Amino acid sequence: MLNETDALYFNVMKILNRYILTAHIPPFIFSILIITFILILETIPRIVEMVIDKDISVWVVLELIFLNLAWMLALSIPMAVLVATLLTFGRLTADSEIIAIKSSGINPLRILIPLMIAAGVLTYGMIQFHDKVLPELNHKARLLTGDIRSMRPTLTFRPGIFITSISGYIILINKIDHITSEVEGVRISETRDPKNPRIIIAKSGLMKFIDNGQTVQFTLYDGEVHMLNSEDPSNYRKLDFTEQLINISGVGSELKRSESSFRSDREMNIARMTETVKRAEDAIKPFRERINRSVKNKFDFLFDDSLVYPEDSTITDSSALAFLKVDLKGIQRKLRREVKQINEQNKLINKYEIEIQKKYSIPAAAFAFILIGAPLGILSRKGGMGITVSISLLIFTIYWAFLIGGEDLSDRGLIDPFWGMWTANILIGGVGLYLLIKVITEKPLFSFFRKL
Repeated sequence: MLNETDALYFNVMKILNRYILTAHIPPFIFSILIITFILILETIPRIVEMVIDKDISVWVVLELIFLNLAWMLALSIPMAVLVATLLTFGRLTADSEIIAIKSSGINPLRILIPLMIAAGVLTYGMIQFHDKVLPELNHKARLLTGDIRSMRPTLTFRPGIFITSISGYIILINKIDHITSEVEGVRISETRDPKNPRIIIAKSGLMKFIDNGQTVQFTLYDGEVHMLNSEDPSNYRKLDFTEQLINISGVGSELKRSESSFRSDREMNIARMTETVKRAEDAIKPFRERINRSVKNKFDFLFDDSLVYPEDSTITDSSALAFLKVDLKGIQRKLRREVKQINEQNKLINKYEIEIQKKYSIPAAAFAFILIGAPLGILSRKGGMGITVSISLLIFTIYWAFLIGGEDLSDRGLIDPFWGMWTANILIGGVGLYLLIKVITEKPLFSFFRKL
């Protein structure tokens, strides 16, 4: 049974924990929306280009945005943790609530406990998101983007401009009335059969799209058809017509969905990438064994006295050296091939190890952002949104610089993928912990922040 004092303390801490968590929710959600919106704006130019060039429907545009939301949320949620922590602790300090907590005898570190628990839950959820949801949506987004890019550009007829984008046809129209669909001066060159091309010329006609835009239909008046034979130029025919109906299919920009079993590293879950790494490690073993065997055999041959009889040998020293040189060059070429294969497998291993570590390190950034966001929020005091945004951008820049730099160094095999992906978290979390201790102990730190 708790005594009255302990029960009171327990209730106070329960209320305080709930208050701290509740205070973070609005800025956290607001930050997610703002950051995600900014990321969406960055993709708008590319999507607008697709809409103009390929005439894709609104539903396809919305589907493409939805599929790309996966990687946007993977970035915006950890960022939102930092912004929410900065805003909340800045407000608590500005309202003197941090001072009130200290005055009541509660260690300010104590209020970080519910945040760390929430960060743990969020990190676990984001790891599952990175492992199970993100790869699938990345895969679908890549396929849809590829399908859109492979679509035929929207067919647009312009007066006096040759249309060459239709397979087997070259079309020229001198005058087009887009309201009445009347055309004048029509010339259609049919090249589907190179041996027997046809040229259709008409003074006027009507043009319309049928079959949901997949076929363009010309109703031509007062024209002629010229039929040629490339193998026999003398076999030329000309037909006059009063009215001629011509249908040209395959002119639409219909989206055709594709399927693919191929997946890049960012389209695989952790289990699949781990399996790929295991296969690459197993593939290296035979190469290393062959290298060791070749070196050992040559070493034994060169230093085995039983193979050389100087007193009986008729081979001159220069001939022996030449033979040995050729033999060693052959071994060298063989070893280089084996080492090249090992290096290629190691690059593959590093590539997938980086993605595996990234699926853990980016979600875990929530801990580092809380550790550095809390003291910076307290130090910024009444800095407001402007200071919060500036600090957030600075920390984001440092974080992504270390993350991208670590990925590059790991790709090149200069550092282990673990350190490449976790250095940013360790650095920012370490600096945050240092600042937190300084703030709690109220030791002078960074006069810049005290002026804010």
